[in-house]
Amino acid sequence: MVNLPLRAQPVSGTGGDPWTCSRWPRPGSRSSRAVLRAFSPDKRLHRRFEEVVRGALAAGSARVSEMVASLPSPLQNRFHQAKALYRFLSNPRVEAEALLDRVYQESATALEGEEVLVLLDLSPVVKPYARALEGIARVGKDRRPGYELLTALGLDPAGRLALGYAHLVAYGERGFASLPKEVEGAIEAARERLGGVGRRLVYVADRGFDDRKVFGQVLALGEEFVVRVYRDRKLGEGGSLAKAASSLALPCGEEVELRVGGRYQRVRLHFGWREVEVEGRRLHLVVCRVPALGRRGEWWLLTSLPVRGREEAARVVEAYRRRWEVERFFRLLKTGLGLETFQVRGLARIRKVVAVLLGLAVFLWEVERLGDPFKGFLLQLGGKLGLPSERDGPYLLLRGLVRLLNYEVTQELLKQAKGGRGRSFG
Repeated sequence: MVNLPLRAQPVSGTGGDPWTCSRWPRPGSRSSRAVLRAFSPDKRLHRRFEEVVRGALAAGSARVSEMVASLPSPLQNRFHQAKALYRFLSNPRVEAEALLDRVYQESATALEGEEVLVLLDLSPVVKPYARALEGIARVGKDRRPGYELLTALGLDPAGRLALGYAHLVAYGERGFASLPKEVEGAIEAARERLGGVGRRLVYVADRGFDDRKVFGQVLALGEEFVVRVYRDRKLGEGGSLAKAASSLALPCGEEVELRVGGRYQRVRLHFGWREVEVEGRRLHLVVCRVPALGRRGEWWLLTSLPVRGREEAARVVEAYRRRWEVERFFRLLKTGLGLETFQVRGLARIRKVVAVLLGLAVFLWEVERLGDPFKGFLLQLGGKLGLPSERDGPYLLLRGLVRLLNYEVTQELLKQAKGGRGRSFG
């Protein structure tokens, strides 16, 4: 066990959950290695699993060769260490679903509150130069080769994030049915893992989920939704959504924090609401305009939540604004951990890499959420100088975390050497 010269403020109501990193630095708490290892399903594989974790963090890459190059090793030839990691990814005892199940369990226990937002997202994982990967297909707006990562992330009022569902969708995979079938499974699985007695789930999604089947399934489960809709959607009264939205006054204004031009800043938004009929259902349309975002700053939000006044309409806008926070999660996943850099073949191995990186991204989100002093400590370890012009990018956080892990590994090795051989390394 390693006791760091640092005190983090405990989070009340965690119930002793080891996933929350607010518990690490206190005497008697688990080390950061133990927390990162918490979702390893097989104790016999902890060593290799930890090497993959530390390598991904140190390299900021999902490529095994770069992981190995960033790890300290007593071996003369890096090939042998790389071979060990490839064997880990090929090991039938290590299944992607088992890894993800641990992430689901460990992260969901930290959620609190009577209402949890479920952020649905379908993000392309692009491999533009790949041709022979199993199940690869054209994805995204640019129709480049790759896969799509379907996720359902739970977000509670305090900003804690949990993984409720994740699946790397391979359209060329043998036996692939359809994307609506995958989305149906994601909605149901997220409710099972993130819901509970006395807790309401609100599914929040972008225009890719503007589908009557999605609306119907969420309502059939007894939950609510907020979905940004396409402008060509038709209304039950025979009119169009575009006409209803354009004639709607936006009398309410508020200031919120949004990411604009790469930085978070306070911006002004205006919104209004009205009741509409969509495919036989009485729903509410909330139109929100954010001038600071230009053409991207007009949101047409269809919701099953009751909207009877300003406060309830503002709650719908806030739910969708928080859905934008999922972009920060994917920034950690893609920019920080290099999700799209993997170079392994076979969907089973690719999905194992994705599962490990998803667990790390949830973990890094929690580190960022807790903020100072722990986050500041890691940024200093990562080389932050404290200049006003510096940005707290993922690379500084990752570098600091790797140095902390290396410190813990070194301390453990020294303790073992001293206890087993009766000698000290000073």
